[in-house]
Amino acid sequence: MNFVLHAFAFLFGTAIGSFLNVVMYRLPKGISIIKPNSFCPACKKPIMWYENIPLVSYIFLGGKCSNCKQSISIRYFIVELITGLVFLYLFAQFKLSLSFLFYAYFFSVLIAISGIDFAYQLIPDILSMPGILIGLIFHLTQGSFLPSLIGAAFGGGLILLIRILGGWVYKKEVMGLGDVFLTAMIGAFVGFPFIIPAIFFGALVGAVLGIAYVISTSQSRESPIPFGPFLGLGGMIVIIFEPQVIQFFAVLGVNL
Repeated sequence: MNFVLHAFAFLFGTAIGSFLNVVMYRLPKGISIIKPNSFCPACKKPIMWYENIPLVSYIFLGGKCSNCKQSISIRYFIVELITGLVFLYLFAQFKLSLSFLFYAYFFSVLIAISGIDFAYQLIPDILSMPGILIGLIFHLTQGSFLPSLIGAAFGGGLILLIRILGGWVYKKEVMGLGDVFLTAMIGAFVGFPFIIPAIFFGALVGAVLGIAYVISTSQSRESPIPFGPFLGLGGMIVIIFEPQVIQFFAVLGVNL
């Protein structure tokens, strides 16, 4: 029975991942995420239900549209797999509980935002702003509303300050308001002081990969690199590896 429940959590996650792919493709283009039904991005042919089974259909179709034979981005498969694994982890940690539902929502939004920001350098407020409220409501039910509120204010406030100072120093926009709302949402879910390591790890990974990208592609340092995916990763790291994060910062002399 335990195996069945965990398998269901994984399969449910892959289904959510399939929906997140729809959100990532349609939201930046201004297309309804409800209608029309799924279609091939290349030839626009409607996708049949048996061609839309998470993970399975991509494998059996060989990563190509059954009609026009155009390749379908591997991103669709990866997002479904990652979301399935995330739901499996969350269910193993929290079982079927309020915490599972809220964190499943949180991780799903982070995945969608990361995909959109990576592809379009855009963080839709319609995803992050409701997340702030939902994060606060979640912690209100857990008796930890104040750390959540402070986390949202600190996270959003810090990125807003960086945005203002960066614009003043470099005479251009260094971070968008989308990053501000995203960090506030992460702060609302992870709370204070955990928003600090979330930003720290996000900035660290972003800096390392950003430098590697510039070196490997000979891109200019002026080339914009989306920060949203790294902020999202920082939030995930704090939740998944909370004990290790606490120990790491304790070694640095910081008590969380």
